[in-house]
Amino acid sequence: MSDRWLLLVARPTPAGLDTRALTELADLVAARVPDVVRVGYLDQQQPSIHEVLDDAVTRGAVRVTVLPLAVPPDGYLTQWTARAVANWRETRGPVATEIDQAALDTPALADLVVNLAKADTAPVTASPSAFRSPAWSVLPEHDRHLLVCRGPRCTVYGAGDTHRALAKAARGTGTLVTPMGCVGPCNLGPLVVENPGGHWHQQVDAAEATRLAGAESPDSVC
Repeated sequence: MSDRWLLLVARPTPAGLDTRALTELADLVAARVPDVVRVGYLDQQQPSIHEVLDDAVTRGAVRVTVLPLAVPPDGYLTQWTARAVANWRETRGPVATEIDQAALDTPALADLVVNLAKADTAPVTASPSAFRSPAWSVLPEHDRHLLVCRGPRCTVYGAGDTHRALAKAARGTGTLVTPMGCVGPCNLGPLVVENPGGHWHQQVDAAEATRLAGAESPDSVC
């Protein structure tokens, strides 16, 4: 295995991310370079940047190049990727692995877009029926709604485990669990906001999430 790694960092949209396409991209890149190519996520999904960097160190990586992926380049993704790397360095202590960050070149991307627009095209044949489906007009039945922060910092603090534990424990109950982006007081994460009532639960680990999903009434708030 190569001692050089390339970490492609993505930031899922609220509607999700085509992880299959992202994995395919990573595989195609890996076929063209000698580096180990991995995918990591700034927020919403896993593995996180921290988890991939931990794995790289464990496997003896000498250098990791981090590349935020967004078209066009996304300042938020670029800045928070760098901050996540800085937090990883601070919380992991001295490591021999060097980390640098690459950036997508906007002029080069513009050339790529122009070339794609000039390539062979196909007529749009999709059906508009999805916009008319009655299934999208049905509100899910629930009496409690737990909103799980999956922002960059809560993700680092373990919000992935929190979300999975909440979703599992709430299955078959009247509790609806929904992941969301950053809600603000990140140092108190992982955060869960409970409605009705707007109660904030802080530092919710997987064990607390299981208890919270089955709780009949809110108790600890910030």
